[in-house]
Amino acid sequence: MEFKHEVENNFADIIQEYQFNLIKVNEDEIMLLHPNYALTIWKSREGIDIYYLFLHSLEKVKITNFLFSNYEKDLLANITPAKNLTDQISNSLLIHARGLSKYFHELLSGQNDWVKEFKGNKFYNEPRAINKDEYSAYQTIIKNINGKKIEGFQNEI
Repeated sequence: MEFKHEVENNFADIIQEYQFNLIKVNEDEIMLLHPNYALTIWKSREGIDIYYLFLHSLEKVKITNFLFSNYEKDLLANITPAKNLTDQISNSLLIHARGLSKYFHELLSGQNDWVKEFKGNKFYNEPRAINKDEYSAYQTIIKNINGKKIEGFQNEI
């Protein structure tokens, strides 16, 4: 199955509830764009990584391990052991969709209360610039939504 469809299927409830725009950045990266921020989900040879994009500064931080450190074992219910990378990616998407829904309502709704906890977490990493593909995807969807680039997003780190 195409990565975009896997993300769309696993995150369908989150996409609908929090009104994300789903954007295919490239074959290995999907962006969930919210008016105040974006999440990108990367597929790699090791599985997936999730990044939080601060749209006001066009920077991102990797939050995969921070998210996992806040999840509880109940998210693993009915997850079959992965036999290959495809299974591992599918399992990770399902676990993150469950975990974000259950433990990170404030993050999904665009609030920044979680950032303080993240900065104090051992998995904190400094923001870095988004890549050209991410910037291009972001600009394309913003132009399609509003006909022009939006300035002044709310979120900060």
